[in-house]
Formats: sequence, structure tokens, C-alpha cells
Amino acid sequence: MRLPVKTGRRNEDLYQNNIFWLKILSIFRSMYFVVPVWVSMELQYITLTQVAIIEIVCLASALFLELPTGALADLVGRKTSIVISFLVSAMAYLTFAYADSFLWFLIAGLGFGLGDALLSGALEALVFDTLKQNGKEEQFSEINNRNQLIFNYSIVFAIIVGGLLFTKYYHLPAILTAIAFLIASLVASRFMEPDIDSEKFTLKNYLLQTKMGFKELFKNKQARDISLFYILVGSLTWPIVISFKNFSLVDLGVSEKNMGFIFAFLSLFAVQFLHILIRKKVFDKMKVVFLMPALLLSVFLPLSYFYNVPSMIAIIFVVFLVSSMRWNILGKLSNQCYSSKNRATAISSLSMMINLIYILSLGVFAVINEFLPDAVRLILIIMSLCSIFFLLPIAIKLKNKYRDKVLVTYD
Repeated sequence: MRLPVKTGRRNEDLYQNNIFWLKILSIFRSMYFVVPVWVSMELQYITLTQVAIIEIVCLASALFLELPTGALADLVGRKTSIVISFLVSAMAYLTFAYADSFLWFLIAGLGFGLGDALLSGALEALVFDTLKQNGKEEQFSEINNRNQLIFNYSIVFAIIVGGLLFTKYYHLPAILTAIAFLIASLVASRFMEPDIDSEKFTLKNYLLQTKMGFKELFKNKQARDISLFYILVGSLTWPIVISFKNFSLVDLGVSEKNMGFIFAFLSLFAVQFLHILIRKKVFDKMKVVFLMPALLLSVFLPLSYFYNVPSMIAIIFVVFLVSSMRWNILGKLSNQCYSSKNRATAISSLSMMINLIYILSLGVFAVINEFLPDAVRLILIIMSLCSIFFLLPIAIKLKNKYRDKVLVTYD
């Protein structure tokens, strides 16, 4: 049953307030000055295999905390969860700035995992419920993409500056990232909490919320189809977005300064291009929603066979583009499938599943890297085969299934 949309002055104030502060938050949460340099920072003290192990631990901590923190956000509020997430991440980046051993990089990684878990699901759920309370759910993709544009224009600055500063002062990129996240926590405190069908926080409700949020992913055939496709797309893009793009370009001898320029402009161009596609309503057709990401990955990921700088630049651009589609296009579909009471937990469940596959890919990489010199290339080739033989056939099936159907929205 669809609940009636609440009206009134508070709803309009909620909408105006949260959309405004979301724009400001997009600026400060984008200040990842460490993007082009984090692998180089760790490689000064540890091996690439140890870097992968730390990433596994970081992801594992986020994985185990995804559902608990998602349930926490559903029960005590998205705003509280978001504020705490940025505070935890800021402390982790300060630790990372002065880490000089495997142990300290590991401690920082655990902090990153907790911060990501607290943010995952909570922010997206806050945005969607803000729109839903005002009957403006259809604006989700446009608003999400607009804020991602702000995010990417800002991260262009942060990435370029981080690459340039690294050669002058080793610690500064991570310190500046920590400061930006502290400011982000203050900005997040300005959000207003949307009205959701929540219950009083108790251990019993907490465990029940976790269970119900996970069940949202598969509660009916529509939710199952969207959730599984979302997870598969994320599993083939997120590991490259976070880790393997750095691993590959460091392996190919690209400097931190040049990586800063490459990552900044490819990310910006990808999001700007997606923004144009959304404005032209390309994704109004369900067949495009499913086929475009699958075709792009199936065509471009196999370029990893050549494994040189030009081919990797092409792959990174396409992965940035498809990853943005996941957040803005598939994210809208998945949100429509989940009820507001369980939305943050359900979104966290999606992230948990993606992180699980990410951990497995890093584990395979760590083993291969100990015995073979082309570990990054081999992992990317495996991912390209998965795209061709798994993602593309599933996309074709879903395209035919939902070609003329309208998705049912659940409250």
C-alpha cells in the first residue's frame, strides 16, 4: 500500500534545506586529495601485496558493518549516521597521513571501512526520502547527477592539488583530506531528518531491522532482478574505481602528478557526459538502462589485454561512466523497489554484496601478484570475461523482460 505524501510548510522547508546542504556537502566530501597518491604512500613502506591485504581488511570491516550501520541509520536517523561517518573518516585519514608501517596503515584502513559503512545507505536514503516526502521521487536521478557534477568539479581540484603537493610534502594530501571531512561532518549536521516509519531503538528492533533490510533485496521478482543487476555492475566497476586503476597506472610507470590530471579529467568528463544523457532522457527507456552499462563494459574491459597507458585510460573512463550510471540510474530503480522503513538497510545490503566480491577480487590479486608479474592485467581480463559471459546475457534478458513494463514503487 502506498502511503499518502505528506504536505505542508515543513515538507517544503525540509526539501529546500536538505537539497541546499547536499550541494555544500558534495564539495567537501569530494576533497580526496589522496586519490592519486595513496598507493605510492603505502608503497614507500610496504609491498603491493600488503597494500592489497590492507584493502581486503578495509573492505571486510565495511562489509561486516554495512548491515548493522544501515539498520542503525534506519532506527536512529540518517543524519546522525552521516555526521559520525565523516568524523570517523577524518580520524582515519589523519592516521593514514603519518602511518609508516603495515600495522598503522591497517588501523587507518579499519577506520575507512567504518566510515564508509556509516555513510553507505544513509546519505542515499536521506536524499530519496527527502524527495519522497515531497512527492518528487522522479527528481532523484537528476539531483543525484547534479550533485555528482559538483562532486567531480571539486574532486578535479583536490586530485590535481594532491598530486602536486605529494612531491613537496608527503603528509599534506592526507591531512587536507581529513580537514575536508571534518568540515563535511559540520555541514551534515545541518540536514533535517525526513519522516520515516521508524521504531524505537532496541537490540531486538536493531536485529530485526537488519534482517528486514536484507530481505528487501529479494522480496519479489522485480526487487530481485534490479538488485542482482545493480550488484553485478558494481562488482565489475567499483574495484577498478577504487583500487585497480591506481595499481595499473603505478605499474605502468605513470607519475603521481600525471595520475592526478588523468583521474580528475576522466571522472569529470564521464559525469558530464552522463548528465547530458540524463537531460536528453536517454534512460527513460528500460532497454537502455540495462543494455548500455553491459555493452560498454563488454566492449572496453577486453582492452586490458593490451595493458598500456592508452588502453587503461579508455577503460578507466568507461568504468567511471558506468559507475556513475550505477549510482544515478540503477540507484533510482533500486530505491523504488524498497520501502522507506528499510531503505538505508537495503542500500547497505547492496554495498555489502559488492564489497564481498571486491574482497574476493583483491584476494585473487594478492595471490597472483606473489607468483606472476602481470597480476593487474590478469584480474582485468577476468573481469572482462565476466562482463561478456555474465553481465551482457543478463542485461539482454532484463531488457526483454522490462521493455514495456513500468516498475512498481514500494513504500
